[in-house]
Amino acid sequence: MRLGLISDVALGTGFGRVAHELTRRWLEAGVDMRIVGINYRGPVGEVQSLMAKREDPDKVAAAYRAVLEDPVFDRTVPANVGGDPMGNDLTAPFVDGQMTNGWRPERVVVIADPRAMLDRMVQDQGALRRVRAYNYVPIEGSGLTPFWRPMWDTVAPVAMSDFGAREIGRVMGRNDVPVIRHGISDAFHPLTPETPSVTSKGVTVTSREQARELLQWTDRTVILRTDRNVPRKDYPAFFAAITPIIAEHPEVLVVIHCSPIDEGGVLHEWMANLPGAWNPGTSALGWRHGQVHLTAAHDTYKGLTDDQLNILYAAADIYASPTMAEGFGLTLAEAAAAGTAVITTDFAAGPEAVGPGALLVKPAAYVGTSHGHSWSIVDVPEFTRALDFLVRNPSKRAELGAAGAKHVKRLDWDAAAVEFLRVLEA
Repeated sequence: MRLGLISDVALGTGFGRVAHELTRRWLEAGVDMRIVGINYRGPVGEVQSLMAKREDPDKVAAAYRAVLEDPVFDRTVPANVGGDPMGNDLTAPFVDGQMTNGWRPERVVVIADPRAMLDRMVQDQGALRRVRAYNYVPIEGSGLTPFWRPMWDTVAPVAMSDFGAREIGRVMGRNDVPVIRHGISDAFHPLTPETPSVTSKGVTVTSREQARELLQWTDRTVILRTDRNVPRKDYPAFFAAITPIIAEHPEVLVVIHCSPIDEGGVLHEWMANLPGAWNPGTSALGWRHGQVHLTAAHDTYKGLTDDQLNILYAAADIYASPTMAEGFGLTLAEAAAAGTAVITTDFAAGPEAVGPGALLVKPAAYVGTSHGHSWSIVDVPEFTRALDFLVRNPSKRAELGAAGAKHVKRLDWDAAAVEFLRVLEA
């Protein structure tokens, strides 16, 4: 099979992880693939970007080696070569073989949300009608509008969750929308002598206790969050929920691992609102709090490896995300895989990702979005009560962590890759 993939391929992003995990397995299965990669600048471009940030030469060299050695990047054309960072203008040349010396895909998979899929089809000159095309799509809210039906009549939808399949099926008037759940990457697991992780300094970590000692969390109750700082993740609700917790529990440490300046705003603004916050200098980004820590280790290549991220997950006591909606909930599932108790919103696909490994908090309200469906607004006081309950109950945290780790074992990238090939070959 000649398979074309159009997706974000940046390491450290949700869609990027999905693209890499599936592509590696498809290549191993002998699939002939070419990729249009969003957020990828090519080997030289990636190095130039890091050099512009005055990164350590060793990190630049490591990033260059990572790109050259990755079989995914070996098959990838940067999406921005035509001038459009999303590569929408490359869709027709890609499908018609003009970018690949006459190689033309028999199937095309586009990993994209509905809006991005529509934007691509508006500019594709009918290319995705000339090939069997599939939209591997997260559905991040309820009440999906029939507006999307003509698009999915042309580009077949493949859902990432049962929730997404139900929403798409209701719009399409069918109950056979395929569901292919993400897997959990091998690096995410409880820390044991048989399944250790390795720090950036080469230390092998074989237990949660060792991880907490290395992170200097031994006497703390740690609430972790690694979601990207975008509006859908609702960091304002997160800060509102933790404010009473850090006031009531001086032993609590809140650790946030994401870019503090992103589409969701500047997290330092919310930090400044916390009682006890201080700013030791004159910078607006200088706000600090003794119980809230921003890791500042989020960027592609200079950020945490999967091993290092797993240590962070496994060492935490609670993973908390009052998200407004999830198309799958990959960070929730990764935290559960590491054996950490989760608290999240009882809405969209998030509950599927964690199963019995989480306390679920009902929404207090819903809000319409530009995608023609609704997101949830979490009940902040209830979220705070859930946090307080787990802070006070280590045994319940252990129970949830064990249940979550068992639940996510069913999420397997090998199975996902095989099932996707069945869909493509049908």
